[in-house]
Parts: sequence; structure tokens; C-alpha cells
Amino acid sequence: MKIEQLVQYIINVCKENNLNKIYICGNGGSGKTTLSKKIYESAMEYGNINIISLDDFLIDMNIRKNSKVKWYENDIEHVGRYTSSNFETYFLKNVYEIIYNIDHGVDCFYFPRRYKEKNNIRQMKSNYFLTVIEGVGTVFLEKDIEKSLTILLKCDKENEIKRRKYRTEQLNRDIMELYDEKRSSQYRVNVLSHESEFDLVIKNNEEFDYEIVINMVNNN
Repeated sequence: MKIEQLVQYIINVCKENNLNKIYICGNGGSGKTTLSKKIYESAMEYGNINIISLDDFLIDMNIRKNSKVKWYENDIEHVGRYTSSNFETYFLKNVYEIIYNIDHGVDCFYFPRRYKEKNNIRQMKSNYFLTVIEGVGTVFLEKDIEKSLTILLKCDKENEIKRRKYRTEQLNRDIMELYDEKRSSQYRVNVLSHESEFDLVIKNNEEFDYEIVINMVNNN
């Protein structure tokens, strides 16, 4: 299906099941930000939409790339830098604070780390139809399962490398943001190990055609 069809399906699921939060996880280049923006654009007719990017709550890259973490995959020990696939990489308390505020009637603001200009401070509305939280780190957040839809996006290695390369060049990001096997191993161990916990697992191909491969949604 095309992204427009997928977005409408997701919105309908949220409306029919009285869900007010969507958590979007996935490997690099899987289309998390693209999907969250499309949901934002399409769902605005129903009320206020908040978007929270977990990338805004990452520890500084210079700290992460100079720190070492140990993990095991298939009983083999690995050592590497902290990537976005590690719980310790995020200031998750800040995310919880924002969610708590908007769920208790308090409009609030936060400053996305990718911006420096004060006019880019983002407002979160407490009177909202949906709040979309996107990023690899969403897998580490505690969620109200009665009010949340959790989505895992997937793409194959070839498309991930291609999309990472394009994004790195376009945004002038650190070359370390490109694909590497240690990053992939951390993702498999710390994120994909939770695949069975997601409501929807969705694959996309090079043309961004989408296929729902696992659907645990309770359709009313």
C-alpha cells in the first residue's frame, strides 16, 4: 500500500480504539520521520497533533562516540560506541515529563536539539487528538498500552545504507551515522528483540510501498 493508505488506516485504528499516542520505532532509513509527518498532516482535521522526536533527547554525539558499551549477540562479546539503540543514550526523563504534562492538562514547550534558533521551540498541546513519538528510542519508553499504538518500521539493509548515505550528505551529518555492523548488531539485540511487542510491524521497499506483516491491533 502507499503511505496515504497506511496513514489513513493508522488514524482509523486510533479513532476506533480511542488511542491517543502513536509510537514509531524502526531502523535507520526506515521512514519513521516521513510517516510521523504524514500522520501529522492527515490527522490535523481531528484536532491538535503533537510530534516528539527521540532524536531530540539523544546524548551528544561527541560523548557517545568516545564512550564504550559492551553487549552480546549469539554469545559473542562485542564492544563499540553508544548508538541510538541503547537505553543509556537518551534523556528519557525529559520525554516522560512532556508526556506527563500534556496528559495532565498542561501545554508545554521543548527545544529540539537539531535547532539553535529560539523561534524553533516546539509547543506541545494538552488538548490533543494524537501525540506521535518517533525514533529508535521509543522502544525503551514505558507506554500506556490501553491508549497507545506501537509501530515497528523495517527496510532491508541495502535501502537502509542508501537512505542513510543520502541523509548524511543532505544534512551534513557525522560520517559515523552511516551503516556499520556494530550499529546493526546493537539494533538487533536491543530493539529487534522486542519485535513481538509491537502492534504493527510494517515493511517498506525502495519505492516506499508498505506492507503490514504483523497486525496485533484489536479492531472494533
